[in-house]
Amino acid sequence: MFNLSIGTSAPQIVTGILDIGLNFIWAQCAPCDPCLALPAPTFQPNMSATFSTLPCASQTCQSALNQTCGAAVDDTCGYLIDYGDGTNTTGYLADDTFVFGPSAAPGVVFGCSDASAGDFSGASGAFGFGRGNLSLVTQLQVPWFSYLLASDDYGGDSGLQFGDGAAPRSKRSHSTPLLQSSMYPDLYYVKLIGIQVSGQELTGIPAGTFDLRADGSGGVFLSTTIPATYLEQAAYEVVKQAFRSGIPSEPVNGSAVGLDLCYMKQSLDEIKIPTLTLVFDGTNAAMELKEENYFFTDSSTGLECLSILPFQGVSLLGNLLQMDTTMTYDIYGGQLIFETALAPPPHLMVSVMMAAVQLVAWALLLF
Repeated sequence: MFNLSIGTSAPQIVTGILDIGLNFIWAQCAPCDPCLALPAPTFQPNMSATFSTLPCASQTCQSALNQTCGAAVDDTCGYLIDYGDGTNTTGYLADDTFVFGPSAAPGVVFGCSDASAGDFSGASGAFGFGRGNLSLVTQLQVPWFSYLLASDDYGGDSGLQFGDGAAPRSKRSHSTPLLQSSMYPDLYYVKLIGIQVSGQELTGIPAGTFDLRADGSGGVFLSTTIPATYLEQAAYEVVKQAFRSGIPSEPVNGSAVGLDLCYMKQSLDEIKIPTLTLVFDGTNAAMELKEENYFFTDSSTGLECLSILPFQGVSLLGNLLQMDTTMTYDIYGGQLIFETALAPPPHLMVSVMMAAVQLVAWALLLF
């Protein structure tokens, strides 16, 4: 999550989830019923001199995929987002000035939520960084954005940066082209060309498994809201077998945490977990991962599990896998630049939420 301010006169802080797969911005507004239980005050539209609602007849409303106007063009533009697990938000479209430190962006369109249900883990909204016309990065017209999702062991805070300041300056960075799907054009896809376990290329993955097909299906995309990584079934089975072969301990049932390949933590205390490297299209575009990126420890059950699961039709790189790596999106240049973070960045403060019980639930919302 990260904070930004909305409104003029006295800008109000809103805490939102960073979602690179969402083409929308929304924040809880007063009055609301039911409201999310929040540690911070709800945004008060009547306290901002620049707040205004959007009518159904507006072009912006008509282009919003989740608008609920129908034929009622004289009404305020309504919206609905249903996440599919009992979590949802409804409200109306508005625009206002968004404030980022000393900078202000007037006329940013967002959803003013007057009814929400479900668990958003203390967030009062969501800030979409997808490729659609109503995402935050598209409305701000920034050429770059970057984020760092910090693990507990990182020693610093997570961070987020927009604009030219997000451009990478390190010679340690690697890059790979960003691809776009005609079926899901708001998502950020990359071309995964290989997987290594303990430095050995896995040769059993069928050719073309990770390809983004001409009709827009398949491929590999990134997510900041889904903790686990999901691989096409055929690839997952090869990866799973490589870890089973490399770990001289007996697996146990991981259904309590929604994961497949699990061990009791104490059985791994004297065992070196195999390393995992993802190889992307590009020159030396290998992402060498830390154990924490792909093995999840659940303190309540004592389980330590591979945080990768099988999926049909598409693959997804979740936020656990991206931990402690600075991920930079060159929007205009069509590149993803990544590098292992060595020191805390001087960015806006962000916090990352991880809940093992949500690993499967979030995946069910994909398609």
